[in-house]
Amino acid sequence: MKTRASQPAINRHWDVLCHDIGHRTAGSTGEQEAADYIESRLQNLGLTDIQRHHFEFPNWSSSRCMLKVSVPGDPKMIRPPRRITSARANSYSVSTPKKWIRGRLAYLQSGLPLDFDQPLKGKIGLLIGALALSDEKLKQRIMRSGLKALLSVDTRVPFGWPVSQGAAPHWVDGFNVPMAGIAYHDAINLVEQLPSTAELSIQARHFTSASQNILGQIVGHEYPDEVILVSGHHDCVEENVGADDNASGVIFMLELARILSKHRLRRTVRFVSYGVEERLSIGSYLYMRSLSKAQQRKIIFAANADGISSAVGTDHVRVTGTPPLERLVQQTWRTGKHPAQISSSVHAYTDHFPFNIVGVPSVSLGRSAIVGGASWQLHSKHDNTDHVSTKVLARSINTTAKLLLRIANVKTSLFTRRINPILQRQVRSIARDIYRHPWSPKDTATQ
Repeated sequence: MKTRASQPAINRHWDVLCHDIGHRTAGSTGEQEAADYIESRLQNLGLTDIQRHHFEFPNWSSSRCMLKVSVPGDPKMIRPPRRITSARANSYSVSTPKKWIRGRLAYLQSGLPLDFDQPLKGKIGLLIGALALSDEKLKQRIMRSGLKALLSVDTRVPFGWPVSQGAAPHWVDGFNVPMAGIAYHDAINLVEQLPSTAELSIQARHFTSASQNILGQIVGHEYPDEVILVSGHHDCVEENVGADDNASGVIFMLELARILSKHRLRRTVRFVSYGVEERLSIGSYLYMRSLSKAQQRKIIFAANADGISSAVGTDHVRVTGTPPLERLVQQTWRTGKHPAQISSSVHAYTDHFPFNIVGVPSVSLGRSAIVGGASWQLHSKHDNTDHVSTKVLARSINTTAKLLLRIANVKTSLFTRRINPILQRQVRSIARDIYRHPWSPKDTATQ
């Protein structure tokens, strides 16, 4: 039986998710419409146990972010402030206490302790590097510095266009410094023009929103209690339609559901599309937390895709498990003549990771064109259907289908439900220091 992705189906899914629906930010109407569409597709495929797992989460939005910079010059010449059009409020930033705040710019390089060994009170800091407020020590240095506000740069995207910078809500708990991100090229210009003065205005609000995960499954006829998860996420960041990040992951999940639904499977395969991934996989984390320990133990493997369709890039497959699982992945991709960088590693910032926390081995698929693992269009207006490839996405779907069919149908499992000790220590460290959301889930899953 053929296990091939349908390129016309892939393009239809992109049309609906990115053109008919469009923006799908966390908690938005677009995210809800995407969930409705995904649920209808799973129903049409004849999957069973289709559920909508509802949850609430701390949400945020910004209605205003303006940044102006003045550079000293000849006092006889009038040089009006220059507006930095790439400025965007960072997720979960507080508003500026007044409509505008003003201060001298202070260059903080990458935010090391000695970078703060300068007079900073009343100034606006400029940090070159994705703001890692998950680092509690950096967060405390910023709060003690007396800075009025903070500008930061996502160095994964070294270009001149605006990029949405995200955060997990608990990273900024108690953090009252207004934050805005600017384009890499603008940051270079500001550093080269120091000394200068910045004016910043942010209007933002914090509120509670609702979101949802969509689930459906094919029940195994011989080992129904051994569950394989296949997933992507249907939300995206502001200002784009998320064709690659992560409509490609949703299409990956839907096409695999279509392909596998044509087979009689020994093990159960559960297909999930998660909400609110862009705020540190809140939907996936709360779904994991909603399961009992016994239900968690039934999950033997997870395959997740996030940003796998960029026309320019190299496929990456990160295996978090044991050597037999890595060998199986290597063999599958090699047999399919599918070039990819395959590594035994931990990849924390996407939806399989909450299940790594409870010991589930995983394969995480991505595609990057920049050193460090990012795609060139990451979190920008360029993440649209002009820059994705149907053939690239279909290839990853086809290779993963072969892997899943082998895992689902083999008589005796080819690997154990374990993560090797070195990787498990990394998982525990990240879960403890960065990942763990501080609130308890309210499981309201309904049929």
